[in-house]
Amino acid sequence: MVHQSKAMGIFAEYYVIDLLTDKMVRKRVRLTRAVKNYPTKHLRLLAAQKIADEINRKLAGGWSPLHETDEGRLYTPIAQLQEKFLAAKQREGCRDTTLRDYRSITNMFVRWCEDTGRAKKRSGTFLRNDAVYYMDFIMEKGNSNRSYNNTVKILRSFFQWSLDHCYCRENPFAGIKPLPKPPKKRILISKETRCQIARYFETECPQMLLVCRLVYNSAVRPIEAAQIRMRDIDLDRHCITIPPEVAKNKRERCATITADMCRYLRQFVDTNSPTQYLFGPGTQMLPGETHVAFSYFRKKWDAMRKNLGLPDEM
Repeated sequence: MVHQSKAMGIFAEYYVIDLLTDKMVRKRVRLTRAVKNYPTKHLRLLAAQKIADEINRKLAGGWSPLHETDEGRLYTPIAQLQEKFLAAKQREGCRDTTLRDYRSITNMFVRWCEDTGRAKKRSGTFLRNDAVYYMDFIMEKGNSNRSYNNTVKILRSFFQWSLDHCYCRENPFAGIKPLPKPPKKRILISKETRCQIARYFETECPQMLLVCRLVYNSAVRPIEAAQIRMRDIDLDRHCITIPPEVAKNKRERCATITADMCRYLRQFVDTNSPTQYLFGPGTQMLPGETHVAFSYFRKKWDAMRKNLGLPDEM
C-alpha cells in the first residue's frame, strides 16, 4: 500500500515472512525522491502506486527483500543445501564410496527433517537442539556405535561446509561427542579352516575364491578388487595394476599375483575385452561390462560362513 505522512513523505508499506523466524515483518520503502519530478500530488501518488504494484508482483513471484542482504544464504532450505553440498564434494573429487556415504546419511537426515516438520526450517535455523533430537532418533533406532559416530562425523562435515559458505551461523553437530568405539571381534583363520574355505568356494563360486586370494596374497582391498578391469591384469609381469581412481589413497600401485592365480586369470584375459570388469554382476561374478557390487562379496562370505558353521568373528 502507498501512504503519505509528514515524517516519511510518500512511501510504500508491505509485509513479508521472515523465513528464519517464520514471522511477518513490516517493510517500508521511501518513494518521495523517486516521484519528485511529477508536477502534481495526484501524479506523484499514481507513480508511487505503480512502484508499489511492481513490488507486489515481485512478492507474489517469491521474491523477498530479506534474501538480498548479506545473510540471504541463511534462508536456503535443508534439501537444497544437501544438493549444493553433494555437488561441491563431487567437484572436489571425492571417491565414489565416500560420496555414497555422504549421500546416504544426508538423505536419511533430510527425510527425518521432512517427517518431523523441520523441512520448513532453513539452513540458518537448524540449531544444536535440532541436532541433539536427530542423534537421539539415531540412537533409538538401535544403530551401532560405529554407525552413530559415522552419522555425527558426516553431518558435522555437512554443516561445517555450510558454515564455511555462509549458509549457517554455527555448526549444530560440532559439540556432539562420539560414542566409545567397541573393540573389534576378530579371530585368526587357521590353515585348516582356510583350506576348508578354499574347497567350498572352489565348488560354489571360484570367482569368490579369487577375491579371497587377492585379499590374502596380494593385499588388494575388496572394494579395489570389485573394480579391476581386464586391462589392469599383466600376466607376463605377474601383477595387477590398481589405478589411482580405484585405490583408496588415490595412488597407483601394482599388486603381485601368484602363478596359480595367473593360470586361472588367463581364461578371462584371453577371451574378454580390456574394458570389461574381472568381477561382474550375477551369482558367479563372471566378467561383465559392469562391476559387481562391493557388498556382494560380504554376502558371499557370510553365506559360506553360515554353511560351514564358522563363527561370526571370522
